[in-house]
Amino acid sequence: MTQDTYEVHDPATLEVVGRAPVHGDQDVREAIAAAQGAARAWAADREARRSALRECAALIRENETELGHLMSREQGKVLAEAVAEFRVGAGLMDYFADLAWDEVEKLPDRADRALEVHYRPVGVVGAIVPWNFPISLLCVKLAPALTAGCTVIAKPSPSTPLSTIALIDLMNRALPAGVLQYRTGPGREVNVALSTLPGVRKISFTGSTEVGTSIAAQAAATVKRVTLELGGNDPALVLDDADIETTAHGIAGSAFRNAGQVCMAVKQVFVPRNRQSELVEALSEAVSHHVLGHGVESGTTMGPLHNEAQRDLVQGLVDQAVAAGARIAAGGGRGCGLPGHFMEPTVVTDARIGMDLVDREQFGNALPVVAYDSLEDTIDGLNAHGFGLGASVWSADLERAHAAAVNIEAGTVWINQHTQVEPDAPFGGWKSSGLGRERGRWGLEEYLELRTVNTRPHTPKT
Repeated sequence: MTQDTYEVHDPATLEVVGRAPVHGDQDVREAIAAAQGAARAWAADREARRSALRECAALIRENETELGHLMSREQGKVLAEAVAEFRVGAGLMDYFADLAWDEVEKLPDRADRALEVHYRPVGVVGAIVPWNFPISLLCVKLAPALTAGCTVIAKPSPSTPLSTIALIDLMNRALPAGVLQYRTGPGREVNVALSTLPGVRKISFTGSTEVGTSIAAQAAATVKRVTLELGGNDPALVLDDADIETTAHGIAGSAFRNAGQVCMAVKQVFVPRNRQSELVEALSEAVSHHVLGHGVESGTTMGPLHNEAQRDLVQGLVDQAVAAGARIAAGGGRGCGLPGHFMEPTVVTDARIGMDLVDREQFGNALPVVAYDSLEDTIDGLNAHGFGLGASVWSADLERAHAAAVNIEAGTVWINQHTQVEPDAPFGGWKSSGLGRERGRWGLEEYLELRTVNTRPHTPKT
């Protein structure tokens, strides 16, 4: 395996956190061979798999503080959120280990035939994950894939490989050799190899729509199964009867979690025109208490954006919106004296559809607020756009909120909350926000192939 390495930097201090291997095509080929060699024995013993997953969960919990500290330094999020991400991963391991499912399903007998449907592991899986939630997004792939009997090669983001390496090294204390491996690198070579080499039978990818569609196109040549959890531009629809303080607190908690770098966070707010000013005031109050700083330092409630390009993109979108008539109601500055990629949580009012800050996924510390006159027209306009990951409706009238929710074209619609996901409920996007589902039995099914066995007696002719 290659010995070349590259530096990984702390986005708050710009210091070097560590070094990760530079893997290439040949390294991926070797990983595929090892995964294929381990596959038969791993797929053959379901109880051994369940026991190993539970052991993995226990190991993660025992080491969560050390693991979280490493992730906080390489990703930027506050330590408590980083530790919580490993706890989520451990919970997913336990959930899928305990999930009841049939490896063989019997269909009703025919006059002279018996039919069975077999659920078998799809094969070697390439799991490609982004930098915003490098562990929870990986574990939501690892847990069902390993439960199904697949072997996995994980590819973390180039900028957050160290916590993934630490996690997989830890899990491999409980897993047989070759079942779970990682390949890292600063470029596209590992992604391309996983997407194109025929030994990989499935790709599970979380990331941008642009990269996801490229990976899907590469995977098509070898007819790989593909699950894509892609970008989102989640709206929060505030109805005219909503309690403003409760609504602002909930929206701000979602929109600015992880400095706004959450695929399913609120990224645009629509509010009745006559309630815009009071909501903007409440949102501004909700974000004013954040303390920006190094994620591992006590008292920090918000870290930096993950990289310079992302901060510059979000700041540029805010500047464009202001130049076009919008107004910064809160934030707008750096908010921290450290040299990293900081941006204060920023509330932008008087935003309009047609501004890039509203129409595209900004993925950062800025939240546009748009006034509307017609709820129905607003929903129709949102449905006409390409994104469909999530949305939320905020109202004191649950019946009215539900009536609005069922007309929104998105994979998840929350009522009086946003960003909450459950281990047993399917998660994924409509339209350009994704393909396939993660979590629950639906997530497990993404890693299973079906085989029908149709049996007829061998009866000699008389």
